[in-house]
Amino acid sequence: MFKLKTSSGVFIVLVSLFITLVSNQVFFKKATERLGELSLEGFGFIVAVYCIVFLALVFIQLVFGQKYLLKPVMGILLIVSAGLSYFTQELGVVFDVDMIRNIVETIKDNNQQEATELLSFSLIKHVFLFGILPAILIFFVHVRYKSIYKELLTRLFYLLGVIIILVVLLLINYKFISYFARENRDLRYFLIPIYAIDSVVDYKRKDLNKRNNIFKVIGNDAVQKKVSRQRTVGIMVVGETARADHFSLNEYQRETNPNLKKESIINYPKASSCGTSTAYSVPCMFSFLSRSNYSPEKAERQSNVLDILEKAGVEVIWLDNNSSCKGVCKRTGEINLRKNPDKESEFYSDGEEFDEALIAKMKEQLEVLKPERDVLFVLHTLGSHGPKYYKRYPDSFSKFEPACKQATPQECNDQEIINAYDNTILYTDHVLSQLIQWLKQRQKEDTFLMYASDHGESLGENGVYLHGLPYFIAPKAQTHVPMLTWFSESYIDNQKLDIEKVKAVIKSKVSHDYLSHSMLSAFNVNTSLYKPDQDLLKR
Repeated sequence: MFKLKTSSGVFIVLVSLFITLVSNQVFFKKATERLGELSLEGFGFIVAVYCIVFLALVFIQLVFGQKYLLKPVMGILLIVSAGLSYFTQELGVVFDVDMIRNIVETIKDNNQQEATELLSFSLIKHVFLFGILPAILIFFVHVRYKSIYKELLTRLFYLLGVIIILVVLLLINYKFISYFARENRDLRYFLIPIYAIDSVVDYKRKDLNKRNNIFKVIGNDAVQKKVSRQRTVGIMVVGETARADHFSLNEYQRETNPNLKKESIINYPKASSCGTSTAYSVPCMFSFLSRSNYSPEKAERQSNVLDILEKAGVEVIWLDNNSSCKGVCKRTGEINLRKNPDKESEFYSDGEEFDEALIAKMKEQLEVLKPERDVLFVLHTLGSHGPKYYKRYPDSFSKFEPACKQATPQECNDQEIINAYDNTILYTDHVLSQLIQWLKQRQKEDTFLMYASDHGESLGENGVYLHGLPYFIAPKAQTHVPMLTWFSESYIDNQKLDIEKVKAVIKSKVSHDYLSHSMLSAFNVNTSLYKPDQDLLKR
């Protein structure tokens, strides 16, 4: 069988050049757009960045790609780079630390459904053409290795050559390159596979540091001081991937909230999320760390609002129809419907259950609890989770048609994507309304509901789909989230809630930072952690 013969140095250079040029088209496009008319300085910047990526790939293969490992290392780099470039080119997704965390959490949760939903023919085709096929071809190349000493010298020579080229480029045009790079730091997110590798290393470093930290118990001074003789039953609904500008409560032109508009909802149209992904935002929603001081690692190593509510005597029940509670309910417990869906349920469809199944499970759980104890149900919904929006609602909620029925939204037209997504919001409206109707019926209890989505979603604006972009470059669609509260008449009367004062907050900007303090306030739990300026109830 014919085999191409080459030295290890040349082979490494060719593979590195292929990955650098083929997988970094998004970077090139964005860089040239920002540079405007391509000048000599601009060209020097692009070449310098490509040299950095190229140098990093060469370095990885020179160090880890020894005689029997070179081809496997090359194959891994080719396939991983092809996968990363697909999501970046087709969906606008970047692989920073938070995205790596999402991937790790999906694996930990054994969330096969979420992982398989991202599989598509276009992904397989892209990875095959630019990853698997080149990886197969490299095994037909015969690599000539020199003696250990000469091989080491050759590799050092190649490495030194690339470094010299890079240094010369930087020195010739250092002033322009340093200025442009400083003003466009987000371009680094699109360097494949270097930024993803750096994010993996950063994630691992943070994970190791987290393990060395001692868990910090906070809120030991928490005491519940009830002002009503009646039991309080509250529901905190954690939405998924809902964006505020697709709620008709927020003046969206389509009627996506026909049921909620009939209720005495207190809506917060200026709410912002803590992050742009579930693994980041959900722990933040229940922590006492403000977004500016928050990290999932910090949140995991200290008590959250659920811990403190339980310590104060409130029963906490976490019901999940999503991937998991992301560590929030580690000490309070979790019932996960998605991991064990009831195939006999009226809400079962195609391997999962619609969010209404959470209501049935909640009612079932309430029956076995002590009747005198206050209780908070946390319902983690599947909401508007993409990319298969059409699977998130029953057929009876297919109001907006035609709806995208693809796992690859970028292959549908814009209106089809919006139609499918708006149907998910319509169903969320129904679920929230059903919860409110149930709470209304419990007239011998003080009841309330809170709702906030964990993050928003891009629906193809500027070529970006899904979510998870780094916060400072994320579009508003991913950070502007719906948030609302509802209180029963008995709650307002017995808890002496100044409802007009509460409604005054809707004019202000609010965020996920408010949720923990509002949950404490809703159950009259006093603690030094409580911040009255971040209380939606304005006690």
